Amino acid sequence: MEGIQTGYDGYAAEEEIKTDDTEVLKKGKVIGRKWLFVLAAVIVLAVIAGGVAAYLVSTVPKGYHDYTVQKNQYYVEYSDKYPYWDVLTVEYPILAGTREEPIEQLEQINSKLYDTAMDRVNYWHLKPNDEVQKLQEEYSIFSSDVQCDVTYHSQYLMSVSYKEIYAPISPVWYVYMTQRALTVDLLTGESYALGDILRLDEGFAGLWVDKFNEKLGEEMIAPEDVDIFIDWFNCSDKELEKYYDFVPFFYVTEEGNFVVGVSLDPKVAALSGSDPSNSTFYTELTAEEIAPYKKESLFWDRLDKSESTGRVLPCMEKADNLWLGDQASVWDYWEEKR
Repeated sequence: MEGIQTGYDGYAAEEEIKTDDTEVLKKGKVIGRKWLFVLAAVIVLAVIAGGVAAYLVSTVPKGYHDYTVQKNQYYVEYSDKYPYWDVLTVEYPILAGTREEPIEQLEQINSKLYDTAMDRVNYWHLKPNDEVQKLQEEYSIFSSDVQCDVTYHSQYLMSVSYKEIYAPISPVWYVYMTQRALTVDLLTGESYALGDILRLDEGFAGLWVDKFNEKLGEEMIAPEDVDIFIDWFNCSDKELEKYYDFVPFFYVTEEGNFVVGVSLDPKVAALSGSDPSNSTFYTELTAEEIAPYKKESLFWDRLDKSESTGRVLPCMEKADNLWLGDQASVWDYWEEKR
């Protein structure tokens, strides 16, 4: 009996142990499943987070970080192609990417950079309209001197300022000074006009006039003349349009300010023999000052994310203009006349 009892008790104990082990196993399987669920959830969240991060990265354009801008010069001195002489020293920038980082819209951008530099040369000399062709019969020398300055360059944007002295007919009695600018999007190849990024309304024109007068230290433009500049900025002055081309322009400075101006480039009807004439008006504004007049434009998103990149190289062989350069005798002539 004792053996049987012992056997029974042993069996019972074994069953109890098996029962306990089963419960432990069951609990272990439950706990294991919970951890699997937790682990799976973590993986899913990580995948989602990674996907979101990848999406965000993919929606922010990389831009171009390793490029050069080489200044060059279109140079002509007394060619025999025309019945008059021509003296041209036109500086312009050439953009170049790298093998590792080629610029997709390179040809389009370089075409804009060159055409902007040659604007007045084309108008008065290389691609004349009927009026200019008739005027060319009076030319003795056509001369132009263009200086360019790459004022801002980032992975997304590049701003270039062009200053020109030119002289149709004669480089003594018909000398004009003008400015223009170009800001290009390196990703799309498009350029931004002043009216693309700012509302050119009464408020903006009033701010611009105040800053212009402040720059000169006197009231050169009266408050009642603000409307004139609204028309000039918007190229809507009907009274003067037969005499002038209105050229509103802006460029970004290295400090992130904006030089904003308008040039009145004379047409044939406005030419007159007199001392050198400058009909360009410009002043510098901060980003904070122009903020109330911003228009919806991709430009502002590009500018906000911009960092200084690229290198600008000087013109390797830059000639001084014989008639209109810094050392030209025409300036001494007019200085003596004054």
